[in-house]
Amino acid sequence: MNKQAEIDSRTEEFMAGARPQPRGRFGRVPRGGDQVHKPFGWSPSHFTDWATITAMLDAVGVEKGTRVIDLGVGTGWTSLFLAESGYDVVGYDLVPANVEVARKRAEVWGSSARFEVADIEQLPPGRTAGAALIFDALHHCNRQREVLESVAGRLAPGGWVLIGEPSWLHRFSPGAHAARRDLGWTERGLTLRELKRDLRAAGFGETRRFFQPTGPYEDRLRGFAWQLARLVGANLLVAPGAHLWIAARRSS
Repeated sequence: MNKQAEIDSRTEEFMAGARPQPRGRFGRVPRGGDQVHKPFGWSPSHFTDWATITAMLDAVGVEKGTRVIDLGVGTGWTSLFLAESGYDVVGYDLVPANVEVARKRAEVWGSSARFEVADIEQLPPGRTAGAALIFDALHHCNRQREVLESVAGRLAPGGWVLIGEPSWLHRFSPGAHAARRDLGWTERGLTLRELKRDLRAAGFGETRRFFQPTGPYEDRLRGFAWQLARLVGANLLVAPGAHLWIAARRSS
C-alpha cells in the first residue's frame, strides 16, 4: 500500500466525487459518486457485492450479534450495512478523512457501527471477533500476508474471514493503471493460488469459494449472452470486473 498517497489523495474535491485529470493517454480514474453517500449514486454492482457478502455470512453461519471487524472500509458503507443486519461492527481504515466521514454517517443513520483509524497490516489490540470482512481493500496492500496475519490475531479460533477482491485481471485494467499513475495508489490483482497460500501461512484452515451473481440487464439477447459469458468465465477462470470471493476459517 502506498500509504501516504492513500491519505493525501482524499482531498475535499475527491471526497465530493471529483477525479484528477489524466496524466497520460491510457485510462483515467473511474468516476464515482460522492464518498459521503456511497454506495448510493454509485454503480449498482455494489449492491450485488452486498448480496454476495450476505450470502457468505449466512453460508458460514455468522450469527447476528457477532463481533465483526471490517477492514479498509473507506467511508464505511459495508460497516453500516453490517450493523443494520444485526452485527456488532468495528470498521478500520488508514485514512483519517474516511473515518471522519464514516463516523458522521453512523451518527446520521443512528447506527451502532464504530470506526477507528488503523493500518490493516497492523491492527490495534481489541476484543476478539467472530468474523472479519476484507472487501476491496487487500488489493491496495503490498503485504498481503501481513494483513491476513493481523486479521488472524484478532479472530477467535474457528472465526471466519470473508474476502472479496479483484482478480489478477485488475492489474491490467485502464482504471487501475490510471489510479497508480494519477493518485499513486497501489492497485494489485489477486490470484486464488497466492491468496490460499497466504491464508494457510496466516493460520487459516478450511476455505470456501463463492461466486458473485450478475447484475440486471435489459436486452434479452445481447444482455443475457454477456451475463452468461461472465458467469461461465468467473466459474471456470476469471471474468472482467468479477471478484474473487473466499471465506476462510481460522484454525483452532
